[in-house]
Amino acid sequence: MTTTSTGPGSSQLMALEFDEFDRRGRLVTLSWEGAQHLSQTGLVEVLPAGRDTWRLIPSGAVGSVRVEGLSVRVLPAASLGLTQLFFLLDHAADDAFLSSAVQARDDDELWSSVAESMARLAHQALSAGLLRGYRRVDEALTTVRGRIRLGDQIRRHPGMTIPLEVTYSEFTPDIAENRILRTAAHRLQFLPELPDATRRRLAMVDARLSDASLIGQRAPVPSWTPSRLNARFQDALALADRIVRRISVEVEDGHAASAAFVTEMPALFERYVEAELTAALDGRGGRLLHNPVVNLDSGTEADGDAPSGRHRAPAGDGDHISVRTGLVYEVDGEPLTTFVPTYPTDRRARAAEHYRLLAACTALGVDRAYLVYPAQRRDDSPQPRRIVHTDISIVEYPVDLSGGPADSRRAIVELAEHARTLACTPAARHRTEGRRHAR
Repeated sequence: MTTTSTGPGSSQLMALEFDEFDRRGRLVTLSWEGAQHLSQTGLVEVLPAGRDTWRLIPSGAVGSVRVEGLSVRVLPAASLGLTQLFFLLDHAADDAFLSSAVQARDDDELWSSVAESMARLAHQALSAGLLRGYRRVDEALTTVRGRIRLGDQIRRHPGMTIPLEVTYSEFTPDIAENRILRTAAHRLQFLPELPDATRRRLAMVDARLSDASLIGQRAPVPSWTPSRLNARFQDALALADRIVRRISVEVEDGHAASAAFVTEMPALFERYVEAELTAALDGRGGRLLHNPVVNLDSGTEADGDAPSGRHRAPAGDGDHISVRTGLVYEVDGEPLTTFVPTYPTDRRARAAEHYRLLAACTALGVDRAYLVYPAQRRDDSPQPRRIVHTDISIVEYPVDLSGGPADSRRAIVELAEHARTLACTPAARHRTEGRRHAR
């Protein structure tokens, strides 16, 4: 759907929305520079279609980009709102994201929602004062401070007494936490179409943290560790860290030439499922192996009764047929089942994963596997598929992401419980030897 809108003191804005699997695209009018900016974000393919005319086709990522009065938004097929999308970003089992951090509805404008949430959390964090900490400084001085680095002194200034290469600790606000917060507020305040009140609040955060260095657009983001000292900053830092890593703003003449938030949904979903299953299954009588490679064949006929399918690295001679098995759940060294998170929701796209799971089950010697994917409807339920002429069942297991973090986590915990029941009720393992095919 194409819409136009105007903001206070701004030119007319054209907005385009795409489904992430749309392959037809739309025609737009852009300058060559604008098309180049848009192409570099990786959100859409930008194909020439005439003089200053370009066809935009989603490239497999989701997000939002603004350039030259054009807003391009690619939406996830899994019907995610902004809160759920940011919950999935950089998800890890020990880095739970505050589910209420981004206050937004599904139809809210991404940039305004993120900017307002950042301003609110940053002001809450800074209300009790700046956070300071010790930072190591390596510097050349004319006086001794801290300790002298003799190796650097001899290498850089042989035979000289000054300057002195010294290392000292400085108690300063220029620490990782403040650098991340300031950079997030600094970038967001240049976004177009922000409410004036939000822009002012972000500018106040930027000014309050002026003693902290800004992080460059493509520079590495410093790491920070949750602790008692930064406890009141952690909610703001959880959001700011994702903004600095995921949102880029190119500024020219004090205005945003382009702004982009782009992320890959398949990798995002796979990391999320992997982290949640690991948290639910590891250390409770079993463990989850991440993508072990197994051999589908047992070698050559001359090998006789050589064991097949134990999860190990393929032989170096390269004479085996190896297959990646997904997330293998084992108890007492014996594999019980495997999980494969997959993002494509089209049934034909999932067919290839069924073939891979069938091969993995055969190599592992298990009779059940789970294909985990985002649900398309709230009433989607697990569907076992028995493979003909085998004892193997592949369970299509949908996870409803649109219901929020609590619902999606509950679904994966239930999936883990299904896996544990396999350990309690040993089923017949799928073995080639001695098994009669169904007629």
